[in-house]
This record gives sequence, C-alpha cells and structure tokens, in this order.
Amino acid sequence: MPGLLTAPHEATTLLAIGLMVTTGVRVNEIVAISCCDIDLPSGSLRILGKGRRERHVYLVNDWIASLVQEYLETRTALGVVHDRLLFNRRLDPLTTTSMRARLRKAAQEAGIVVRVTPHMLRHTAATQLIEAGVDIRYIQRLLGHASLSTTEIYTHVTNPALKRVVSEADVLGSLMAGVDN
Repeated sequence: MPGLLTAPHEATTLLAIGLMVTTGVRVNEIVAISCCDIDLPSGSLRILGKGRRERHVYLVNDWIASLVQEYLETRTALGVVHDRLLFNRRLDPLTTTSMRARLRKAAQEAGIVVRVTPHMLRHTAATQLIEAGVDIRYIQRLLGHASLSTTEIYTHVTNPALKRVVSEADVLGSLMAGVDN
C-alpha cells in the first residue's frame, strides 16, 4: 500500500469501508475499534456491539489484513496518541458523522449516483455471505444480532444467485434421471 503515510486521510476511509464490507460491522462499531481490539496473528477484531455484547469478526482476506497492519504502522509513525484505530486529519478519533461523510464522498468520487450508507455496506456483507452459502446462524453471530429474525432481513436473494442454485439443483433433470432407471 504505497502512500499510506503520505495519504493517511484516504487510507482511513479505505480501511473503514473495507472493514465494513468484509466484516459487516456497523458504523458506530467501526469508529469504536481500539488498537487493543486487534489481534493480527489470529486475524480477528473484537467488536463491542449493541447492548454491549462482544463478538469477534475476522480478517480473512490478505489485502485487508495487510492494510490494517500498515495502517497501525502509519498511526505509530504519525504519533497518534488515542487508542482508537481510525483517526481524522487532526489525528483525533474518527466520528460516525465523519465516517458517513467520507463514505458519501468516496461514492461520489467513484461515480456512484445513489446515496451510499454504512448500513448498505453491512447489508452487502450479509448478502454476499448468504449467496456464498454461509449458514444464517453464522451470519447472525457475525453481525451481532440477538435474534435470528433480525438477520433474516438480509436473506433476499438476487436473481443471478437464484438462477445459479436452481440450475445446480436441476429438479427436472433429477426427476427425469429417476424415470430412465
């Protein structure tokens, strides 16, 4: 990640968005992550969620794990003194309001015309996991939902995913194979 030290503001935005998409954490959870919540050797982050419930999310992608490592090194090099992972231009802890504004700006710069929210990134993470076949109970735990019915909100399926699983199941083909015997 060249330029992390020369562009920490952009790196903060990139890291926050990357973590929200890969882990499904809420915007208030992402800005609350402390450096002591990060366990790079195990690739996990401790998250304190709603109701002060603690859970762990995982950095299973090498790119995001490397970005966290380099960001931590950048924090040290810049002399950031607070314990929060993410920081703003003044090296103060990043706020939810600032994170929402950064996401909005990043979406605009990427040419995305619809309003992008942190919750959309959470929804994207959950939807991708569901479409990858991950059991909804694991997703419930990852997202920190107390109730499975809350997680079920994310279970809508895209048309391409539906077509793929129906094609793989090939119900008619299976029935016809049974008739040929």
